[in-house]
Amino acid sequence: MPATEATAPKAPPGFRAGFGAVFGGLGFLSRTPRAWPYAMVPAAILTTLVFFLSWATLSQLQPLFEGWFGTPTSWWGKLGAEIISWLGAVLAAVLGILIALALTPPLSGPALERIVALQEKELGALPRPDLGFFAEMWCGLRAQFAAAVFAGPLLLMLAVVDLFFAPAAVVTIPLKLLIAAFALAWNLFDYPLTLRGVRVRQRLRLVRTYKSTLLGFGLSFALLFWLPCLGVLLLPVGVAAATKLLWRILEHDPSAVST
Repeated sequence: MPATEATAPKAPPGFRAGFGAVFGGLGFLSRTPRAWPYAMVPAAILTTLVFFLSWATLSQLQPLFEGWFGTPTSWWGKLGAEIISWLGAVLAAVLGILIALALTPPLSGPALERIVALQEKELGALPRPDLGFFAEMWCGLRAQFAAAVFAGPLLLMLAVVDLFFAPAAVVTIPLKLLIAAFALAWNLFDYPLTLRGVRVRQRLRLVRTYKSTLLGFGLSFALLFWLPCLGVLLLPVGVAAATKLLWRILEHDPSAVST
């Protein structure tokens, strides 16, 4: 991947630069009106999905659940059937919200990629070749699969340890935060890296070399993303911040993501 033609900084970015990158992302969005429509896309998609799925579950599933009880003859039977049917509909609506949260990032991909392009333009990054839709999607999917293979089993194992030995939370909670931080940094860096065709092996080299930088970056956003909805709404900030931090790394080390 080519780097900008700026002068290399005296020292590589470290934990502090990674942790403070969120302010760079916020600053870029606040002074770039062209990015505002794209920044609003995740919120618009999430709102639409939540509204539609909640309406569908509450209006369609509640009568269906209530019908399973037949026609109760007693007042208590009717009340119980109604309470249980509404409880089932509410639980289904919660599941719908979780599905909406999971679908929003990939559906927002094109808008977030435009934010990457605008941030790169401001930074003076060299033009990138057009990989094509399918090549970009395949590159991104492989990276996301690698993150899931790494983080998923570890988080599941720690959750099982917590379930059977509660005092272990003293150790497992910091470990969960550490894993989540790296996974979040990996996911946010995926946008600028995928657009330039950076493969998983090259990304792993970046993580190994700049682990303290990515840890600080991931921790700052993990603290902000602890509320799921807030995580989706701050996706544009995270993508802009990841792009700027990546190019700061490449100014210092142009071979950071080379083979």
